[in-house]
Amino acid sequence: MKNLMFFLLFAFIVNIGTAQDESSYMMIMVKHKKSFRMARTVQDFQNLANNFERIANAESDQWHPLYYAALCYINMSFVTDQNDQKDAFLDKAQAFIDKALLIYPDESELFVLQALLYQGKIQIDPAGRGMTYSAKADEELKMAKDINPDNPRVYYLLGLNVLHTPESFGGGPAAACPLFETAIEKFKTYLPENVLSPTWGGERNQMFYTKYCGEKE
Repeated sequence: MKNLMFFLLFAFIVNIGTAQDESSYMMIMVKHKKSFRMARTVQDFQNLANNFERIANAESDQWHPLYYAALCYINMSFVTDQNDQKDAFLDKAQAFIDKALLIYPDESELFVLQALLYQGKIQIDPAGRGMTYSAKADEELKMAKDINPDNPRVYYLLGLNVLHTPESFGGGPAAACPLFETAIEKFKTYLPENVLSPTWGGERNQMFYTKYCGEKE
């Protein structure tokens, strides 16, 4: 009986500790996720990337810290003017995506993130990289869509891909607008799985729709 009571007490203490650890993890992740929305400079994103990397090292079974670390580096590639830095930032992001996919290989958001990285590669050398990386991004987005056809970021990035494809190859604003419009509708009904789920893209998608297609709220 004493052994049973000791076991039950031990299990109770372990469960409390696990719940506290989980709560602490969620709180710090939510804090940094909120900070992400206000990041603007390379240094802002670098500081956040370092924070997410430390969390990822401590929480090796979680994909969200790796996701947001990668997203920080991808954004750094968009805000810097130095092309050599852009590639270096994207290489760092790729390493985090690869690790995240090992943990959660069927997550739609990770394929979307990979597509965003490929679009980041295009901006460095549109003429030399456009065809190759546009096709790669399209493949990733198709996989993301197969996993979750209601993911609005899929349609937003597909719209960007089509927008920057020459009209002679089936691209341009007229072809992209239906995708941006679908994304708008998907963003309206999108329900994040939890507080750590990605929520970016809606404002930018609306911006592109307004610029190339007209007004839609």
